[in-house]
Amino acid sequence: MKRLTWLTLSVAVLAGAVWMATPAMSQPKVVKIGDLGSKVGVFEGYGKYQTWGVQMAVEEINAKGGVLGHKIEIVSEDDETKPAPAVRKAEKLILQDGVKMIVGAVSSGSTMAMMDVTKKHKTIHWNSVSCAEFMRTTKFHKYYFSNQPDSRQQATGLAKYIVDKMGRKVYIFYTDYAMGQSDARQFKTALEKLDGEVVGVAGAPLDTKDFSPWFGAINSSGADVLFLAFAGTDSLRLMTQLHSFGMTKKYKLAGIDCFLLQQDLAAIAEPMEGFVQLNHFSAYNPDANMQAFNAKFKKKYGVDANIAAGAYDAVYFWKAAVEKAGSFDPDKVAEAHEGLCIDNTHIGRQCIRKEDHQVIMDMHLYRVQKGKNLPIARIEGASAIGQAMVGKDPLEGFTWEIKKKK
Repeated sequence: MKRLTWLTLSVAVLAGAVWMATPAMSQPKVVKIGDLGSKVGVFEGYGKYQTWGVQMAVEEINAKGGVLGHKIEIVSEDDETKPAPAVRKAEKLILQDGVKMIVGAVSSGSTMAMMDVTKKHKTIHWNSVSCAEFMRTTKFHKYYFSNQPDSRQQATGLAKYIVDKMGRKVYIFYTDYAMGQSDARQFKTALEKLDGEVVGVAGAPLDTKDFSPWFGAINSSGADVLFLAFAGTDSLRLMTQLHSFGMTKKYKLAGIDCFLLQQDLAAIAEPMEGFVQLNHFSAYNPDANMQAFNAKFKKKYGVDANIAAGAYDAVYFWKAAVEKAGSFDPDKVAEAHEGLCIDNTHIGRQCIRKEDHQVIMDMHLYRVQKGKNLPIARIEGASAIGQAMVGKDPLEGFTWEIKKKK
C-alpha cells in the first residue's frame, strides 16, 4: 500500500511538472527595443509622440507575427532632456534590459551623448527627432541611423525660400544649446552662400522665461526677417512675448521644423499667423501618404500626428534590416540598413544613404494660417541632403562674425 502511494505521488508530481512546463514552452520568443526621450519638461510633447509612434509600429508588427519569429517588447525611459540621464538610461536599456535597438533621444544633446553608449555597446540607434549636424559628421558611428532631417538639410531647404520670397536681411535668434546652435550655424552658412545678409545673431538659454532683454537688439538691427531656432515650450513663450511687443507684425518670421508641433499652433494661432516653417510632415498636407498615416494615427490616439512620425518608420526600417540580415547581430543588421529603402511611409519612399546613414526624404515648407500648417513648397530630399561629411568638423571655417554688406 505504501509503495502504491509513493508511485501515485510520483506520477502526480511528474504530471504537474509537465503541465507547468507546457505554457512556458509555448511562450513566444521576445526581442526588446528601447524608447528613450523627453517625458517631462521643455520637449515633453516630442517625447510623447515619439513613444506613440514606436508603440503603433510595434503593435502592427506583432499582429503580423513579429520579427524573425520574435514578439517585440518596448522598454521606455525618460532622459529628462539632459545628456547625463540619457547616458545612464541608455546603459540601463542595453545592459540590464537587453534591447537590440534604441529610438531616441529628442534633445540633440542627449542624442549625441547616447551615441557614445550605442557605439561602445554596438547597439542599433535610430534618431527620429533631434537634428544637430554632428550626428552625421564627427559623432557618426556604424550603428547610428537617422530619418530626421538634420540642421544642414533644413537650412538648405529654408534659406533659399527666405531670400527669394521673404527678405534678404535676417536676424537669427536661437536657443543656446546643441540643437539651436546647430540650426543657427547651418542657416547662417546657407543664407550667406545665397548672398543673404545676417544682420544679427543671439542665443538665449534653454528654458528662458523672459525673452524681452533680446528684443532691443533685434529691433535696432534693420532685419526684414526673424529666423527662430527654438522648440517646445520655449517657442510658445517666445511667440507670445514677440506678439505682445508687436514684433510678429513688424517682421516676417520663419523657423526650424521642430519649432512648434501642430498640436500647439491653435493655442497661439494669432502670434503664429504667417510663420514659415520647414517640416517633413503636416496633418494638413494633402499628400496621400501623409493623410493615410495621419488617419491611422488619429484613429488610434485621437490626435493628429507630427514630425515624430519618424519614430514609427524607424521601427519598420529596423525590422526590414533584421529580416534582410536574418539575424539580430548588430554588425549584420547595421550593414543590412545601408542603402535600404521602404515605401509607403508617412512621407512616401525613404532610402538610407550608405555613407552617413541619413535617410533621404522630401521635405515641405509650410505657412501657418489660422492655426494650421499649410504647404507652400516641396523640397526634394536629394537636393537638400548635401555631401556626406563623416569625420569632418562642420565648424571648420565657421564664424559668428557679422559680415556687413556695402
